[in-house]
Amino acid sequence: MKKNLKRTLILAAGGVLAACSQQGSETFDLEVAKQKWNSSGVKWTEVELQLLDAGEILYRRNCSVCHRPDGEGDIQMGSPALHGSPIATGPKSDFNQRILQGKKGTAMPAFATALSDEQIAAIATYVRNAWGNLSADIVSAEDVKRLR
Repeated sequence: MKKNLKRTLILAAGGVLAACSQQGSETFDLEVAKQKWNSSGVKWTEVELQLLDAGEILYRRNCSVCHRPDGEGDIQMGSPALHGSPIATGPKSDFNQRILQGKKGTAMPAFATALSDEQIAAIATYVRNAWGNLSADIVSAEDVKRLR
């Protein structure tokens, strides 16, 4: 089972990074990623670092307008902070569902048709581990797919 998960993460990270590279000039630098992400005390694998970096790129492109690049949100827009958010740091399935379905009555759109399972997994992994949100876990494309 762990071998299959690792293989799935490798394929997902590679695919997400390839998609990000096609859309912009971002490239993965292992040493920079290690300095940025391993400083939290978690020792991420290279594949996990690639997923975190891809998630950051996708977050900036899809989420930062409302939730800001620093994850602090924008109260006037009705966009809550993701830094320290009980939704972002709580159960993975709840957070993944929020990204997929959005939240009715708010500015939060559903991304189920706009983003792939791999892209949503990368964003969720990034948010759950950025700005001091130290869940130290990875969201896989399979986690997202189960909720569709």
